[in-house]
Amino acid sequence: MNMTGSSGALSVPAEHFPGFVALIVLPIAVWIAICTVGTLASRGVIWAAVVQRRLDDLSLTARVALFGSLVGAVVHAVLVPTHWTPDHVTALLFIVDTVGFAIAFAWILLGRRSWQTVAVVMLGGTSAVYGWYILTGRETLDLVGLLTTTIELAAALVVLSSAGTTVRPRASADRWIAAAAVPVAVFSLLGTSAIVSASPSAPAGTASAASTPKGSTPGAGTSGPGMAGMAGTPPGNRSLSLATTSPAGSVTWPVDMTAMAAGMEMAKPSCVAQPSAAQQQAAVNLVDQTVATAARYKSLAAAKAAGYIPVTRTGQKVVHYINPSIYRQGSVLDPHNIPVLVYVNTSHGAVLSAAMYLMPQSAGSTPPQPGGCLTQWHIHTDLCFSAGKVIGNDNGGACSAGSVNQTTQPMMHVWLTPLSGGPLTPDPPALDQVVSAAQMPAPNPPNGTA
Repeated sequence: MNMTGSSGALSVPAEHFPGFVALIVLPIAVWIAICTVGTLASRGVIWAAVVQRRLDDLSLTARVALFGSLVGAVVHAVLVPTHWTPDHVTALLFIVDTVGFAIAFAWILLGRRSWQTVAVVMLGGTSAVYGWYILTGRETLDLVGLLTTTIELAAALVVLSSAGTTVRPRASADRWIAAAAVPVAVFSLLGTSAIVSASPSAPAGTASAASTPKGSTPGAGTSGPGMAGMAGTPPGNRSLSLATTSPAGSVTWPVDMTAMAAGMEMAKPSCVAQPSAAQQQAAVNLVDQTVATAARYKSLAAAKAAGYIPVTRTGQKVVHYINPSIYRQGSVLDPHNIPVLVYVNTSHGAVLSAAMYLMPQSAGSTPPQPGGCLTQWHIHTDLCFSAGKVIGNDNGGACSAGSVNQTTQPMMHVWLTPLSGGPLTPDPPALDQVVSAAQMPAPNPPNGTA
């Protein structure tokens, strides 16, 4: 079952919530449907009587396979919309699974020849593919995947147990087989996930906040404020390197938080969940689409003409330009409408260093993370504002006269220069930004000073 997920086998990621609802509602809906058919059949409704007779003629094995196919079809179908935008490929595979399970359901219900083979191919094959995805680190086990695949795999085992016998087992034996298949399926899935977590090839975890020495300074090899558990690879997680079109290179996991500056915190502390396949694709899509949109703003003149104005002091090494119109629109994470651009002044003119997404105040303080922990937002707590512009920070004491300290809205950068941390690394040191910007070719025509 080609599903995505993260945060543990008992979690329900947002993109899987429709599947979780389907798993709760489906048994009730099936019960109501069976009762309705029985009632209509007793009242002489012809089609209901035909369906009732067909259901009565089915063996327990066939009924189990029928229910497993129905679960597979419905769960995969409801997951298509939540996966379509971030990952077309996964959504298309879900559509294929839905159609396959629907065919298997009809084949079993009608008692067609070789229905057992069709059932095993769909139920067992989908379960095997899901297990392979877990073993290869393409997916992580979550509650929706665990429940759905348990039903599918258990149904496949029940069909297999009766396929090789020429004597039909007693009903009591059928029930025992069906009951035994469930724990076998659960054990298989949990065991597969445990093998991945315990695999020697999985990067080892590092110290959590509990083992971080008191008085540690952010940027000195330990986690910064709010960064418990982010000094290295979370236990059981696998490293990733996802190619993008950005000069910053590949999106990487785990995210290195050891170089975070003072006065900077993550909007979601301790984000350590292994990104799912859909989240990985969403992160790459965000970077590639942002790179495409930002290309036109390599020209500082074009950016100014489009409405971008400086929100930090001009002439400094790093200067931020905001587009008030885009920001006021309230778009939270739209690659076609970038609210902030970051320029670095180099010896050959200003260079576009990053596109920055900034949460509008009207959107609240909980930003979306389509890429899971790959798309992390951060805030600054040490900046001094005057007339809506950043004029410094309060690291050396209080803000200067006429300015006040304000905690910023969450922000996320997509870097467009060859930074070592990759295009989605949280705000790196200014020196790194300057060095990487200087490596970019001079714009043609060249920019003036930002």
